[in-house]
Amino acid sequence: MLLKRVATQVMRLFLALALGNIIGLATFAFFAVVSYALKVWELEIATDFVSFSNITYSPTLAIFMLGGSLLAGFIYSRLEGPRSHGPADLMVCIKKDELPDVKAGFITSLLTMVSVSSGSSVGMFGPIIHYGGCIAASLEKFFKVLTRGVVLAAGGAAGIAALFSAPIAASIFAHEMLLRRFRSTESLPVIMAALGGYFSAVMLLGDDRRFLSVIGDPPPLEPFSLGMAILVGIFSGVLSSLYVYLVGAGPGWVKKTNIPPFFRPLVAATILFAISPFFPQLIGPGMTAVNMALAGEFTLYLLLALAFLKVLATAFCRSFGFHGGILLPACFFGAMLGSAFDLILGGGGHLYAILGAAACTGSAIGAPIAAVVILFEMSGDYRFIILALVSVSLSCQISRTLVGRSTWDRGLAVRGISLEDDTERQLKLKEIIRNKPPNF
Repeated sequence: MLLKRVATQVMRLFLALALGNIIGLATFAFFAVVSYALKVWELEIATDFVSFSNITYSPTLAIFMLGGSLLAGFIYSRLEGPRSHGPADLMVCIKKDELPDVKAGFITSLLTMVSVSSGSSVGMFGPIIHYGGCIAASLEKFFKVLTRGVVLAAGGAAGIAALFSAPIAASIFAHEMLLRRFRSTESLPVIMAALGGYFSAVMLLGDDRRFLSVIGDPPPLEPFSLGMAILVGIFSGVLSSLYVYLVGAGPGWVKKTNIPPFFRPLVAATILFAISPFFPQLIGPGMTAVNMALAGEFTLYLLLALAFLKVLATAFCRSFGFHGGILLPACFFGAMLGSAFDLILGGGGHLYAILGAAACTGSAIGAPIAAVVILFEMSGDYRFIILALVSVSLSCQISRTLVGRSTWDRGLAVRGISLEDDTERQLKLKEIIRNKPPNF
């Protein structure tokens, strides 16, 4: 009997590892298509410009944005609602112990691929979570030894681990946001799936991928640096709150304009392309610009402008039918905000930038622990982690107080869905009863 139980548990881990490998390979295919498109227009945007009245535009970027917006509009108009599916839908399915709409999920993944490839101001974190979850859902019948919630969470974790080379953060995020609980029986399969996705990506892409190039040493742990980390957290919390609010409210505002779904991405692409000569950093996920900010290559005014405009650009693109993640844009404007602190203090543009990136990311996705870890796995530098925890904690608390837990939770609230667990509801009920007058 004991040997049977051990064999079953070992089988669960090997199946989770196999699932992670499958999703890792699928994530590689997704990434390969997007990265090729990005390289085409990112190389051309600086060299292939046509001048109109001393304002330069890239014909290559125009082709990508025009074609991408029309294709995105076609896909978007055929979604049910139309509504793009994402991590929030995966969270609901885990909560209700049901499978997601795999067809809608894959159509949304295709929409994401088109959106990111065409230069819209969106990321890939959230869509990859849902993409991995949908793949896991389509294979669920082969993994009956794993519970449905674990299969979906493992799928999301494997996608994150593969795309961002962040297996630790992927495992934490799966528990912090998808499962919303930490249990030993669920942790090991999720970890193995994340490792499977990571190993597949390493074999195909190598182990030297870094999205962030941190330069220099972290500030020393002293009262001044602690105070600055607090300030970064406060400002990040306010800016992130605006971001979460606009991303959540934007689609409702756009619906009131009566613009046909097919043409909505074209509107966003036209405006984004119009400002591209002035702020080319806003095109695409923007990680190249983030690394330039970390290297101290931007002026103070440009940093502040980019921080605010990225919030607007991402909310605008998502509201008008482009679909993509919220993490990389949050990392972008957080890094710009933090780099502004560095310049004001006379630093090299790389000390507090990483704190701002972590703080804004944590507020946007509602997973402060995962946000801290993923930023440092993306950079390969863990020396900022103490101060980052301070900034992230403050930012998340401010954002949660002002607009709610995360972008995804706020979106679900609009649909009348709450993921608040029974324990929390009971505690709130007890508090209400306790505070009622005696004649209640």
